[in-house]
Amino acid sequence: MEKPQSHQQGSGNEAKNAGKQQTSLPYIIKAVVSGLQLEDKTGVSGSNSSNTAKDTKPRRQSLSQRLGLQSLGIIGKDTGGDKEKTTSPIEYATTSSSPQSTVSLGEREENEEVGVNKEEKDDIQRQASSLPKEHRVAEGGGAAGDNDSGDDSQRQQKRPGSAKQRAVKVECVEMVGEDMYIGTSDGRIVHYTVATAELETDGAPERFEVSSVDLKLGGKKVEQMIAFPALCKLVVLCGSTVVFYRLPDLRPVPANVIPAIKGVSCIAYDERINNSNSNNSSTRGAVLCVARMRGVYIYRLTGELRLEQEIPMEHSVASICQYGGYVCLADTETYRILDLAKLRASPGSDSGHLVLMPTQQPTTDPHTGRIIRPPRPRTLVVGPNEFMFLTSSGDRDTLGVIVTAMGEALRGTLQFSSYPKSITYDEPYVIAVFGGGQIEVFDTRMPDQTLVQTLFDEEDVAAGRPRRICTVSGFHVSTNVSRPEVLEDAQDKREGAGEAAPISAADVFGSQKHWRREILGDNNPHAAENRAGRALSRFASTRIVVVAQDAAIYALAHPPQLMRVDALLLDEGRVEEAVDIVERAMAAAPDPDPNQSDEAAYCFQVAGAVCFRNLLLDDALRYFKRGSLDPRALIHLFPDLVAYLGTLLVPLSRIPLAGGLRRALGDIGDAPQLAHAGAALIAGSDNNDDGIDRLREALAADVLDLAQRYLEHCRTQMLGFSDHQMPFAPDSLPVIDTALVRLYAENEQDAKLRALVEATDNAVVSDLACRFLMDAGHYYHCSLLYKARTAGANDDGSGSSARTKVLDIWHRLLAGEWEDRRFGGLAEYLAYVRSASGDQHGLLGEYRWLVGHGCIDASLQLLAMLSDESVASIDADHAIRATEQATETAINTTDALRTLVERLVSAAHPRAAHYTTYLVKAYVRQIRDHYADGASDDDVAIVLERAAAAERDSFACAQASDLALTFRTYLRSMRESNEGARLRVLLIDTLLCAKGQAVEVSYDARQTLDYVADVGAADLLVLERAILLVVLGQIDRAVDLLVNTLGDYAEAELLLLPPPPSILPGAGQPNISSDFSSSSFSLFRLGPTTTPSAASSRSDNVRKLLAIYLKLGHSGHDEIAARLVSRLLDRHRDRLTDSPSSVLASLPAHWPYPVAEPFALHSLQRAARRERESAVVRSLRESLALDAKTELAAETRAAGAILLDYSQTCAACKKLLGSSAFVFEPDTEQVKHISCT
Repeated sequence: MEKPQSHQQGSGNEAKNAGKQQTSLPYIIKAVVSGLQLEDKTGVSGSNSSNTAKDTKPRRQSLSQRLGLQSLGIIGKDTGGDKEKTTSPIEYATTSSSPQSTVSLGEREENEEVGVNKEEKDDIQRQASSLPKEHRVAEGGGAAGDNDSGDDSQRQQKRPGSAKQRAVKVECVEMVGEDMYIGTSDGRIVHYTVATAELETDGAPERFEVSSVDLKLGGKKVEQMIAFPALCKLVVLCGSTVVFYRLPDLRPVPANVIPAIKGVSCIAYDERINNSNSNNSSTRGAVLCVARMRGVYIYRLTGELRLEQEIPMEHSVASICQYGGYVCLADTETYRILDLAKLRASPGSDSGHLVLMPTQQPTTDPHTGRIIRPPRPRTLVVGPNEFMFLTSSGDRDTLGVIVTAMGEALRGTLQFSSYPKSITYDEPYVIAVFGGGQIEVFDTRMPDQTLVQTLFDEEDVAAGRPRRICTVSGFHVSTNVSRPEVLEDAQDKREGAGEAAPISAADVFGSQKHWRREILGDNNPHAAENRAGRALSRFASTRIVVVAQDAAIYALAHPPQLMRVDALLLDEGRVEEAVDIVERAMAAAPDPDPNQSDEAAYCFQVAGAVCFRNLLLDDALRYFKRGSLDPRALIHLFPDLVAYLGTLLVPLSRIPLAGGLRRALGDIGDAPQLAHAGAALIAGSDNNDDGIDRLREALAADVLDLAQRYLEHCRTQMLGFSDHQMPFAPDSLPVIDTALVRLYAENEQDAKLRALVEATDNAVVSDLACRFLMDAGHYYHCSLLYKARTAGANDDGSGSSARTKVLDIWHRLLAGEWEDRRFGGLAEYLAYVRSASGDQHGLLGEYRWLVGHGCIDASLQLLAMLSDESVASIDADHAIRATEQATETAINTTDALRTLVERLVSAAHPRAAHYTTYLVKAYVRQIRDHYADGASDDDVAIVLERAAAAERDSFACAQASDLALTFRTYLRSMRESNEGARLRVLLIDTLLCAKGQAVEVSYDARQTLDYVADVGAADLLVLERAILLVVLGQIDRAVDLLVNTLGDYAEAELLLLPPPPSILPGAGQPNISSDFSSSSFSLFRLGPTTTPSAASSRSDNVRKLLAIYLKLGHSGHDEIAARLVSRLLDRHRDRLTDSPSSVLASLPAHWPYPVAEPFALHSLQRAARRERESAVVRSLRESLALDAKTELAAETRAAGAILLDYSQTCAACKKLLGSSAFVFEPDTEQVKHISCT
């Protein structure tokens, strides 16, 4: 039988469409079991098959099998291809014994049951005979879910071999997750495992029979079953007896643990505790309410059964229910509510009984005289401390009255067209089954108790009339709306044809129905339990099942919120309403998932797709972000991006997407075409082609902007996570980054593009991106992408290859072959080249390229980074020619040559001396030309002489206030304002080799000196000539030039009297000046023969200078000579102390005394100091001698008598001692004159 549909819907549609159309109704009918074969033909359970005989799926293990029940012999094995047989524990015990043993076993069981004696049994039988037929427990009366009157007659027990047996029916059902327990009309419980039902799937889910248990209670029908999953207990009412079984394997609880209860008319449990979701039921236990004979008994069920309260009743109870401390029941006379607390406090009183109204009594037909028995009264819990009971009178409609525990009717009354055959409550709905087979659903929240749904129309009833409705512990149904699906590869045909083009969106969506699907995702009940509390679940846990007359069982399931949202989005396009449902569900979740559930994400994804289709792009972007749409799916909507990415982009068929999302994306098709169609739709009847074209361009740009912004969002979400933590597939990042490169380039977003390609964590596929960038003229960004690859390259050579590509692009840009305004020019080029200072081969190549293209300034910067070995290998002649021919306005040719030659010299280039001499001559020539200033050849000498005289006069003026001023220092102070001074400083620094720590002349001094004379610059370049003479070892000539020609007395002193080695810059000594050409740098270092060890003495040099200065005074420069002499005597007076009188005598008599005063005072002080030192020394010596004599005299006296004759001589002077005083030395035993000691 196909799944019945609701009355509002009709019964001719497919299951999937039916489910979507019912999403606004309270319930959806889903077949759980169909085609049951319950006949017990062999003493064991019947069919173990699945739903159909053609089902070939492997049998899945149930929990019973995993617990090892087969090893206990409870479940039989297959033999000879027969289907698996199952045997109850009692049947297993009886199959191996004789019939007599079987009877004795039943007798033992009956005798072991407690609580019923012979008198009580007789009372039960009398009460049963006095009840109406519907009320008789012995005839199958039970709880609110009894069968119709056609099943109320006494059922005969089946006997083996009987030719005619009644069909076995399903009387009640209990479900705990995937385990279904069916109570049959012949007194058996059949255990099935049932897979989770999918609402969109036709037919019932797969099932397997696990076991079958015969209750051995006379073959009477199983009236009611209550499962307590937390306690692993199943309470069964059958044949007025309550028995207990363990779950899930249906093993009977031993009678010595929990005995059976007999004489029971109906049972209920405390519905305040939801057994399926209770976490403390295992410790607190469950409360069981039992109506037995004329009393109500309250039991506490834990590991054992304990009686907590007993309430006597005047009449037998026909229906009962309990919520907390209140019990609502119907006996043969009245409906009433029991207050358990009051009855416990005052046993036997009527204060705890609240009588509501009389129950319907039997009537007599006035025409036939037959007694018409009323239907069995019904009571049920409809909320916390709220109950409902049914009342009917004659031909009037049946009413469902809802009252509180205090008897107050605060809610409206339900009105039924007839007396319900079976009724139950599923908050907030009352569900009733009527004799005609229809099922009506009433909403108790409505003021008028509105009928909101009718299930099972006439066609469905004809197929299988519903008989009973049961409340179970819980059964899971699901919708596969949000489960991802992956389509089979659609390129099979294309690959066979040799094509490898990616699949377009139109291809995928258009042929989707022809491909097989692979469903992903977890769809089992355990997953549903674990997802409890998560918002918008695709699972629904139903507690209502319908038993139909054709041995079929249906579940009444609330449509999952996901299904309702899915229908709103895909079928009706009502995005705001659907999103509101999702947000309210998420807000109501007790433990909201910060990452959202997969189902909520699916809804936001579909909402975004619907908004995209309607060109509500901002809303689409917002929902895509909330739903974390796979960015690869979005890219598939843009054909240009798909073609650009090629095989890097996974085919759309391979991306896990839910079917509803595929449908929504398929409605979009190609995003650019959607933008064009939208422009035409917006324009309407406007025939302005220009306006439509502009609108198309704007919409197309907006669509691309949405893609760009979403890809940027996805990239941010993926960075910083490991592969297993990323919100999308790890291979999405290269797709995102590579696509963003194109989007940025097309939109001229240079800042974003540069930031992306320079990021060290970018995953851009260089080949694809660079090919596009080069075609689009983004040469610079292409080079940046290669540059980023060199930063993170390994030692496999990939970095070198990328670096070569970067430099090749930049060479073309520098040479003008390509143009890109974004390129930073030589400055950026040099910064990048400097970053690879360790690659000397690469640096040398770049230097040669720069020299060859006339970039002299840049080449010199690279030259400083080259090693000496690399510099020695360059073609210096070519470099010098290129430097001389340089046309750069920002470079001075002479400075460039000087820098080049200095580097060649420092690197010990084989021709360093030649190049340095060449450089020096270039300086001399440039200085001569500067001072000549365009004068004719005949006037050059005169002009240079005047310039030299002017410089000397200016220097003399400056020197007048500071005799320590050298001409070099003077020139250096003038170089900022005087170009000639600047050029001369350069020449002097070159001649002094001032850039090197160790002085080693690398030019030809003789050739240079001759060249200075040849060009007529001898009078001008006096200091330079002195330096050259020092290099040649002609110190005297150099001093003469410095003093008599140039007047540079301080330089002469530095030459003849250099500073001590401790303050000279040199190897192993600190550099006291950053400029070696200052006055602290002595010219004596230029010549190997002028070191202090080679000079006669520093004193001689002082006397030489003194003579020169005195001679200067005789020549008419008396004042300056006096100052120089005074300064010399003051600074070097220690060198003239051996003959101060001669020095003073050489001074002119007319010079004032202050000239020689410091020297004279120092000499006198030195002489006095020496005299004082001599006197002190003499006194010390005399004192020491006296002390020695006194000591020897004391030792002599201590030695005693000493015998001497007149011939005894002194041991020291060998003279006779005579009568002179003497001493005796004990150590040597010698006698000496006391004066000889």
